[in-house]
Amino acid sequence: MNTMRQSYAENRRVERRHSFLTFFTRFFAGVITVIIVSLCVSAFFSQQNEFERLARERRKLERERNLLYEEYDSLKGLDDIAESLDYVERIARDYLGMALPGDRVIIVD
Repeated sequence: MNTMRQSYAENRRVERRHSFLTFFTRFFAGVITVIIVSLCVSAFFSQQNEFERLARERRKLERERNLLYEEYDSLKGLDDIAESLDYVERIARDYLGMALPGDRVIIVD
């Protein structure tokens, strides 16, 4: 009988140890799972914030690009006018007091 009690007690001890190890393993796996899930969620929200920031920056840069295109078109038009011979002749006559050969210059005081 004594051996039976020892083996029963020993079996209970082994079972308790086994159940403790199973619990500890499951607990550890649960903690690791929670940590991994929280890191994934944190990374997701971080990427969402970065995506929104980049989208705002892209819209800002597109507006700036459009304004620069408009300014370029305006300056290109002025450049085309400034390169025309009629404009150069008008500036020479009106602001520089120049005349073409054969023109009569009338000076009014």
